[in-house]
Amino acid sequence: MTTTDDHQVLPKIVRPTHYDITLTPDLKEFVFTGHETINLDINEDTKVIILNANEIEVKSAKLGKLNSESHDAVSIEHDEAKSTVKLTFPEEYPAGCKVKLYLEFTGILNDKMVGFYRSSYEENGEKRYMATTQFEATEARRAFPCWDEPAIKATFDITLIVPSDLVALSNMNVISEKSQGNDKREVKFATTPIMSTYLVAFIVGDLGYIEDSTSGVQNGGKPVLVRVYTLKGNEETGRFALRVSVDCLEYFAGVFGIPYPLPKCDMVAIPDFEAGAMENWGLITYRTAAVLFDPNASDARFKQRIAYTVCHELAHQWFGNLVTMEWWDHLWLNEGFATWVGYLAVDKIFPDWDIWTQFVSEAFQRGLQLDSLKSSHQIEVPVNDPSEISQIFDAISYYKGASVIRMLSNYLGENVFLAGVRRYLKKHEYGNASTNDLWNSLAEESGKDISEFISIWTRKVGYPVLTVTEPSPDTLNISQSRFLSTGVIDPEEDITIWWVPLNIDVGTGNYKDLKDVVLTQKEKSLNLPNRHEDFYQLNSRKTGVYRVNYIPERLAKLGQAVKKDMLETSDRVGLVADAGALAISGHGKTSGLLNLIKEFDKEEQYIVWMEINTRLSDLTSVWFEQPDYQSLLSFQCNLLSKLVHKLGWEYKSDDDYLTTMLRSLVIKIAGRAGDKDVVNEARRRFKLFISDNDENALHPNIRGVVYEIVLIHGGGEEEFEAILNIYKTAKIADQKVVALTALGHAQQEKLIQRALELSISDNVKSQDIIYPFTGLKENCKSRRALWSFIKQNWELIQNRYQHSLSLFGHIIKSLDSFSSFDDIRDIEDFFKDKNTKEIERPLQQSLENIRVRAAWLSRDKKDVEDWLRNNGF
Repeated sequence: MTTTDDHQVLPKIVRPTHYDITLTPDLKEFVFTGHETINLDINEDTKVIILNANEIEVKSAKLGKLNSESHDAVSIEHDEAKSTVKLTFPEEYPAGCKVKLYLEFTGILNDKMVGFYRSSYEENGEKRYMATTQFEATEARRAFPCWDEPAIKATFDITLIVPSDLVALSNMNVISEKSQGNDKREVKFATTPIMSTYLVAFIVGDLGYIEDSTSGVQNGGKPVLVRVYTLKGNEETGRFALRVSVDCLEYFAGVFGIPYPLPKCDMVAIPDFEAGAMENWGLITYRTAAVLFDPNASDARFKQRIAYTVCHELAHQWFGNLVTMEWWDHLWLNEGFATWVGYLAVDKIFPDWDIWTQFVSEAFQRGLQLDSLKSSHQIEVPVNDPSEISQIFDAISYYKGASVIRMLSNYLGENVFLAGVRRYLKKHEYGNASTNDLWNSLAEESGKDISEFISIWTRKVGYPVLTVTEPSPDTLNISQSRFLSTGVIDPEEDITIWWVPLNIDVGTGNYKDLKDVVLTQKEKSLNLPNRHEDFYQLNSRKTGVYRVNYIPERLAKLGQAVKKDMLETSDRVGLVADAGALAISGHGKTSGLLNLIKEFDKEEQYIVWMEINTRLSDLTSVWFEQPDYQSLLSFQCNLLSKLVHKLGWEYKSDDDYLTTMLRSLVIKIAGRAGDKDVVNEARRRFKLFISDNDENALHPNIRGVVYEIVLIHGGGEEEFEAILNIYKTAKIADQKVVALTALGHAQQEKLIQRALELSISDNVKSQDIIYPFTGLKENCKSRRALWSFIKQNWELIQNRYQHSLSLFGHIIKSLDSFSSFDDIRDIEDFFKDKNTKEIERPLQQSLENIRVRAAWLSRDKKDVEDWLRNNGF
């Protein structure tokens, strides 16, 4: 292992060009044997070869020139700390020669959801297993010795020797099968394109599938065979994902101008899976709830999640697989692009979902929230140690990255932007690229020096808040400074001057006339043209990555403009989001946010209510131990009562998707807040559903919502047991998820303890701890019990999740629901003698979030109290 530009990478003495790998997994003993031949180019004279291996024992190693005698290694030295193996041979090989390395090895089919691992499931009361892989970011080395870095690409021949009754899958199509005797067969796959090790994949299991093909019209005349694999009996629940994947592959082949290069694309539902999905080239793996959907029994929320997840992973077949980042510093080129392109595809396939407005409320806000912390990081973040890699698979790489792309696309125009993307992909296909390579391609296409103004967004942490004052009726004074949720910024933290497209709308329909006005200094004055009804807003359609701080009088006028229907849906969303964030930071008052939300009493757009719910949830979550908590809930009930009554509980066949989602959301908000009519109706329907087995009493879209409402408002052991039984017996993945999450909303102490104990029991898969923890974190009655439980079971949690770092980080982020400085001290005291190397980012971000919440409460406690009293709550 050497250090190059601070990156811990393998020596460049040799480089692989091709791997020929044969693996034999044993699903009874949970081990595997393997042998491989690696074609190598020798770059420097050497008799030592170092490559990656983790929990693999290399039994033998030989090295020889092509068509020449090979020599056994004189020593094989494993370095567990660096996850490498050092092979020393008796003679030196000169630079420029080509050699073959022959290795025999054994490994473990672990239960850690990384590397080559085992996944379990129940069938007819019997526990069964399949073998699968998860290699991103540095886990291919758990399956076979290799050069496990994204820039070290090679081609791969994969052969699996498996039980004759099981299905074997890999990146490419099967080219031969033959019996090996002893109820085993050898399955050989076609040679892959040149690719990175983290994208190699193979699966062995008892699987069924459904299939379809693309037309090939957009793919150079070559249809692509698409299959969705599931455990047998569940095949039809993959039908929706199959339809989306066929449409999406057709769309991407056209919009990117490069055909999908593999003959097939398999998607597989895995019972145990750490992340949501993984883009292995030609063999995409998913959590079951991220790919399987039953139109008669699934919650509609999961339909959109599946559509987006499928499109995101298929986008990676170009962004990440065809063109791969040079190093993990440029992870956003994979994830930011796949996020933006995923939304682009969903918008194309499901235009009635208004997905880009949902982006403003969800992805955009998640990126801004994390980036408002001092513990955030740049989009292009230096990554040196492998332990740091998993910690940047976060809202910055995904959502801020996608938001910057969206801002740039809006500025250049989507057609010009996509033409630049096509140029980038074509120029770097089957290779590696950096952020500068993208800027160069966009500059060549647009004729603009992209890097000059956009690089600041990827290389600097944070984003600006624009403060707007009105020195005269037709003049705006606009200044920018870094936005921090703490509201406190030191001069040295506020030196960045961002390139900010203002996108000013003056309400006349001619806002595009001001589209190209850009702020490139700390402050500027701007004269507005004639405005409609004294109206203007910055960041129209919310494509700019910043927040806007208006004077209170202007914010009130924008609230009035909401009632006059002068703002697009995305602008209403952004207005509420900015007001909420500015109240948290102290740039505005919480009373200003509440006054603004009051103006939305006639709002009927689902996506706007999503954002209002987020901001009210933030507020009640921080005030959860304050006397005004119940008054805030009363305000929510009052705000929603008319809309809940209007929408009712019945789902109609002619409801559009957004109406369907709105009904579920407002029932949830009103029910959680304690609306008596909603709570009583939830109890009535729950009783019919449980006691009378009336499936029609609870539509699948509101089952999880009703479970939560019933447990929050008087539900006891009987209701808890009923929901627990639903979790244990449900056949549909999303219905298991909603039941398990709901259990975390129990209010009685003994039931809270049962939910906590359930989360780490054998009844809950290790991957699914996030669901009860989500409910327990949201539940004001269980937050402190959750933290005590984590402390008491820290050793178990650390041992179980230290290799599943995204899940480990999620557990740590369950701590950020507190609102006092005493809690910060308690958390810091607990971790001061713990090894937090793998969770340092999420831990520091959680602590900072608590500081932000505590400061908000301290600053605006009386402001909220006065507002509630003055408004009759």
